[in-house]
Amino acid sequence: MDTFSFSSEKLRDIQSLILHFDKVKVQLVKNKQPNLIPFHDTYFLITKSVFSKLGTGFFENDENMTSFVLSFAKFYFDALDKYFKGESVSSAWKFMFNQCEKNHLPRFVYLLLGVHAHINQDLSLCVRTLDFGIAFKNDYLAINHIIKGKLAEAIAQLNEKSIVLKRILRNGLFLYQMPMHQIIVLCRNLAWDKSQEVATAELAYA
Repeated sequence: MDTFSFSSEKLRDIQSLILHFDKVKVQLVKNKQPNLIPFHDTYFLITKSVFSKLGTGFFENDENMTSFVLSFAKFYFDALDKYFKGESVSSAWKFMFNQCEKNHLPRFVYLLLGVHAHINQDLSLCVRTLDFGIAFKNDYLAINHIIKGKLAEAIAQLNEKSIVLKRILRNGLFLYQMPMHQIIVLCRNLAWDKSQEVATAELAYA
């Protein structure tokens, strides 16, 4: 490892986030971490798609959405930073990193493990910390539509180790796209509900 930092400390705007995604990809390749790339590439793809909707009227509040995307990404980069430094990470990220090291699963599974870690571990914390309230829910749910529109591209760019699996993914893309989207939407909905639990409890005792 060189002195590169995966940390999110310098992420201040859209441009710095996009640049950091690119730099991290270079480091993952350099450090021979092919199993971390499927989630990274997919996350980057979705993030760029969200940013492309800013200023188009797709979101109700572009400023809040920008803050959300930046804040959410920091959880991912900080988890990577701790992993490469040999520091402890949350249970979901630890499981994902351990499975990637074992190198015994198809890459679309590593993608799903990354989705699981980032959504189930980080998303509710991010929403709760930002404290945008219920007014943010429509924009939060709008991301589900962006994900749905990009999953085919995300799956198609997977560099599977197995030639047979590559053919299956190419010819039966819809078999993976629909259930994967449903899983992601379910996890995102649960994360939203979890993020609102504290606020609801506080109102009940106010």
